Amino acid sequence: MKFLYAFCFLILWLPVAGKNYYVSSRTGNDSFNGQSPAKAKKHLQNAATLTKAGDTVFVMNGVYSNDCDVCDVLSITKGGKRNKYVVFTNFPGHHPVIKFDGWAGISVKKGASYVRINGFEVVGDNANVKLAKALAQPQGCVNKKGTLDPLYNGNGIIVQPEKNKRSHHIIISNNTVHDCGGGGIGAIQADYIIVEGNTVYNTSWYTVFGTSGIAFYQFWNSDRAGGYHNIIRRNKCYNNKSLVPWMKNCQISDGNGIIIDDFRNKQNGSRLGNYQGRTLIENNISWFNGGTGIHTFQSDHIDIINNTAYCNSRTKGLNAGQILSGLSNDNKIINNILVSDSTVMINSNYVNTNLTYQNNIHYNITYPKYEKLGITGPACINGVNPGFVNPANSLKASFKLLSNSIAIDKGHTIIFSKTDFDGRIRDQATAPDIGAYEY
Repeated sequence: MKFLYAFCFLILWLPVAGKNYYVSSRTGNDSFNGQSPAKAKKHLQNAATLTKAGDTVFVMNGVYSNDCDVCDVLSITKGGKRNKYVVFTNFPGHHPVIKFDGWAGISVKKGASYVRINGFEVVGDNANVKLAKALAQPQGCVNKKGTLDPLYNGNGIIVQPEKNKRSHHIIISNNTVHDCGGGGIGAIQADYIIVEGNTVYNTSWYTVFGTSGIAFYQFWNSDRAGGYHNIIRRNKCYNNKSLVPWMKNCQISDGNGIIIDDFRNKQNGSRLGNYQGRTLIENNISWFNGGTGIHTFQSDHIDIINNTAYCNSRTKGLNAGQILSGLSNDNKIINNILVSDSTVMINSNYVNTNLTYQNNIHYNITYPKYEKLGITGPACINGVNPGFVNPANSLKASFKLLSNSIAIDKGHTIIFSKTDFDGRIRDQATAPDIGAYEY
């Protein structure tokens, strides 16, 4: 990327003169001190209460579940310091599973900051939910009585404020989050958030809140520093969709792959003011989601660079497009591949100012040459199949480029991602490729 990154802390999550703790649901015991694999704690929360700045919690094989109906499996309320992150990560070679039916698999609360969450599989309870019951859940459009039920509304990994305590410098990386009734990975009223290398699928199905696969909402100015404050990079978002109407207007809403929402803080009585930090969304793949692939709404200073969005807007009545900006200012949409089918919009352009839209590919697989476009721009390519290896409605889909792809060497030569989805360095001798992958 030929932008100046402000994220020197990307490599600083590693433990610095801190303690290591270990957790094993299979062999652990909460009476142990947790300071060796042989003396591991049994429950994640018991290890979390011990952490101080610079500590790392290694989580071993096993299934970790919530202890009560409204509990999170892991609630992180103690953070680290600059250069001394508190890290929760899988033990090397292990695959810990967070299985939840409460409000969250993993939450970051009470302003906990300088935290990294890495290497978990987070699984909601969608497999045990019936749509008919979800439609009749308390506080939904059919049943206005009762209290909200976390079974239908729980989020995979969530960063949220509590009593005006807001989090910053959070890294969520290399997790697989799926089958959550609510959102996949979300952050609310936060700053300096990185979401990188995650796979998020089958989320948002049963909630009354209108959630998405990856969502940032109403961010907060923890400082006025320049450069990128937030990065959403190298994530896969698939089959996230809303099946239950949003409680506010009783219509199906959201279920997007990736959304940046209300960084202007105009909704729900927010007094945080316009968020000034810049956000980078690069090298993501978003396909067959109910809402958009990637979009911003009432949010400024967003760069959407070198992403691939394929056959999103699956939900009837949601037809804004694959990648777009709406009611926003100073956003860039460059070097992306946007593919739709049937009569679905490629993109839209609603009340934007200072929008840079260049070097994007637009294609409709059902009606080639008849793309429904709200905007195009310099060096954009319309009506040509981008040429993917296996663009399937499946997690096994491959959006790598074929050798004859029109996307090869057609990217913007100044604004582009330095590496691709796989971490390969992009061609700078001629021009980078368009989309998430470099051929």
